Amino acid sequence: MNPYQYMIIDLERRGDKQMFVTERVSSIYQNKNGLWTVQFSSSPRVFNYNPSRLLYLTHPDTINLGEKGLYINNKHINNVTELLRFTDGRYIFYRVTYDNGYYENLEGNEVYITRTPIDKNGGSIWDYLRKLADETGLIAEKDDESILSKQYELVDVKRDNVPLAQYLGDKTKLATYPMPKQVYYPFGCNASQKAAVEAALTHQVSIIQGPPGTGKTQTILNIIANLLMKGKTILVVSNNNSAVENVAEKLKGEGLGFLVAQLGSVQNKETFIANQPEYPTMTDWKLEEQTTTKNLAKDSLQAVSQGFDGQLRQAKLKAEYDALLKESKYNEMREDNHTEDEWLNGKPSTKLMKLLNRYQMMVENGHKPGLWFRLQWAFSLGTKILTFLNRKAIDVIHSLESAYYFSRKTELEQELESIASALQSIDIQKSMKELRSSSLQLLKDKIAKRYNTGQRKKFTIKDIKPRTEEFMKEYPVVLSTTYSAKSCISKDLVFDYVIMDEASQVDIKTGALALSCAMNAVIVGDDKQLPNVVSREEELALKAIQTTYQVDDRYNAVTHSFLQSCVEIFRDAPVTLLREHYRCHPKIIEFCNQRFYNGELVAMTTDEGEKDVLQVMRTVPGNHARGHFNQREIDVITQEVLPECAESESIGIITPYRAQAEAINKTIGKDIASTVHKYQGRECDTIIMSMVDNSPTEFSDDANLLNVAISRAKTKLCLVTNGNEMPEDSNLSQLISYIQYNNFEVKSSKLHSVFDLLYQQYTAERLAYETAHPAVSEHLSENLIYNILLKAIAELGLPHTGVLCHYPLSRLIADWNQLEDKEKAFAESPFSHVDFLLYNSLTKQPICAIEVDGWHFHKENGAQQSRDALKDQIFTNIGLRLLRISTTDTVNQETIKKSLLAIL
Repeated sequence: MNPYQYMIIDLERRGDKQMFVTERVSSIYQNKNGLWTVQFSSSPRVFNYNPSRLLYLTHPDTINLGEKGLYINNKHINNVTELLRFTDGRYIFYRVTYDNGYYENLEGNEVYITRTPIDKNGGSIWDYLRKLADETGLIAEKDDESILSKQYELVDVKRDNVPLAQYLGDKTKLATYPMPKQVYYPFGCNASQKAAVEAALTHQVSIIQGPPGTGKTQTILNIIANLLMKGKTILVVSNNNSAVENVAEKLKGEGLGFLVAQLGSVQNKETFIANQPEYPTMTDWKLEEQTTTKNLAKDSLQAVSQGFDGQLRQAKLKAEYDALLKESKYNEMREDNHTEDEWLNGKPSTKLMKLLNRYQMMVENGHKPGLWFRLQWAFSLGTKILTFLNRKAIDVIHSLESAYYFSRKTELEQELESIASALQSIDIQKSMKELRSSSLQLLKDKIAKRYNTGQRKKFTIKDIKPRTEEFMKEYPVVLSTTYSAKSCISKDLVFDYVIMDEASQVDIKTGALALSCAMNAVIVGDDKQLPNVVSREEELALKAIQTTYQVDDRYNAVTHSFLQSCVEIFRDAPVTLLREHYRCHPKIIEFCNQRFYNGELVAMTTDEGEKDVLQVMRTVPGNHARGHFNQREIDVITQEVLPECAESESIGIITPYRAQAEAINKTIGKDIASTVHKYQGRECDTIIMSMVDNSPTEFSDDANLLNVAISRAKTKLCLVTNGNEMPEDSNLSQLISYIQYNNFEVKSSKLHSVFDLLYQQYTAERLAYETAHPAVSEHLSENLIYNILLKAIAELGLPHTGVLCHYPLSRLIADWNQLEDKEKAFAESPFSHVDFLLYNSLTKQPICAIEVDGWHFHKENGAQQSRDALKDQIFTNIGLRLLRISTTDTVNQETIKKSLLAIL
């Protein structure tokens, strides 16, 4: 077949170069059954193939590269004389011919062709961003042009006083502003939210990291309120429509919705124009005398600020108290727990911990507490310590631990009572209510004086851009998707502020565009939540463009969300972490806090000792998953989990995969299951997580994905996952261990292995064993097996069964003709032996051989693995059973007895 006119692909071999079979085919046609009848040049036989397997493509498109760039597997290719594209609408393949006559066939995802010449442009970051927009932006169906590219055309590139300039590398420092005389909080606040609002008002660019449930929207609303007080215009953007709609709903709830224009898409603009609101009645908004209200706002903010430290301290102490109670309970559960040293209870916890640490170090170094050491501590803790420290080390340590828990618990209770009393004297709840109401009154007063001036102006869609100044006076708050941000108003004007929510889900090319829309920017997001999704095809294009423009990694559109990019580029911009968490039960959010946020979050919710806040349901071990679907987990959810959640006000089911979500919804008959990506920004009282995979994968174990899923749950979290073993360092395994610890379900395994003595933790026991047992080998592992074999044989009462150690392999070969030359050479070697041979001591006939395999030596040594395989084959050839025992197996007398019974 002519490879320049046809391409034949065996889809069953996809991913292998052998899938391209064009040159091997001498004829092909479709028979009356719809099958491809193929004859290969190497054989007279005729084969029939189903079209689902064999792809036959004709009439290729010749790609005229001209000034276009060709990239194959992200490498820029210049020496191409012809490029053919074969496609049937579903699949795309290429045939590339080089100037040396060589050609190769490639899958579509290996090839990227630029739409416009990229090597003709400069290597500036602006050109790089524009190229990203040109090559990877959404394409309009009507004119086949990039929508985002059109947005870039609206940017006034001469305007160098917007944050985009510094983002592109302008060395001008970001502007800072003096703190306003008064900052208002009509939507309430806490310590970190207050810091974030102040940073936004005093810096040209500020960044807010908002973990789940920490009040990002509340913070944004307070920023908007303060900007409205100053007569500023604000653009609020997000890739997530629900995020900006949430802002609109909250403003509307306070009677301020008439200041908001939801623009962006054509549909949003049409809806807005058709429903332009009138001015509300604002007669009761005006304050006759502002001074009293301003003083109330100022005084209440001061009182609230004083209480912030107490609130944070209170929350931290509560977390410590809850953790201490759990640790104390585990301590009490120990069989060796001692309670006769109650005289230690009530001693300062810091002193008890200091003594415990010093005493443990002394014991570990093989020393006993001397008289001077005991006298020192007698002065500090009382004379009873003199005899106490002379007791058995284990008793001393356990008593000190118990006393520490008792004392620290008492101290925490006293400090919490003191803080509660102080907060009550401030009456922080009353002060917060006054702060909100007075701030809202002042804001509405300002708005009323500005807008209560007669008939409201009306606009058509065509009016907005030519009448932008009028429009922005009427609607100082504009909401849009990030993608359409630049087309909201005239390209000759910009907003005072742009606030970008969910910036971790915004890509660089789109986010950068938003920076051209305003004089100042507030970037809000959480880089521990789900980032923007980059498809495989887009990734190829993005990498190709970055390679061409050679921009540094801060602008890497594959690895960086816009939030991450801004954090690395705007080094002078303040980054505020919203720490106080209000959504989840403390036990739920604490896992995310410790695993993903380095313990920086503070749970402001309260643990009332509720039962079943956390739950793990593991299916029986087995490979229940079929692709991205797991019926066993669905059965567990429907039959065991959901009946227990009947009283929950709201239930959500989260899974990494759409197929599982759809199957759950179909089974239940309700639309309550969805992927993690769809649940970001949502919350439910109860969240059930279905993990699907037989073992954690890079996708289902992703930290950001799990962080989002877990933090959707307000009062209860149930994890449904496989019962198979999983890597201990995986996020999923850590979550299971965390839940088990919090539910007091940790159990010690009763299984012990003879190989435990190989570990350094058993040094003393190993030495005692070696003293009591004769050595038959230089390897302890073999000595252990030898002795346990003798015990097992004796206990089973096996007659005439003997054990030999290090028996030469050559002596087991009766007929050397059974072996190949390589096997003979191996067996004849004087170094070839079996670790143990079980034989009949009466007839001298071998019963079976046993090999003891050290894991590191046998599993991580390629040469040894080859020798093991050769030895296994020899035993197969001679018909003798070979039992391999790994030192990582659980091996004891019972397991050896079972093995012997199976063999004998």
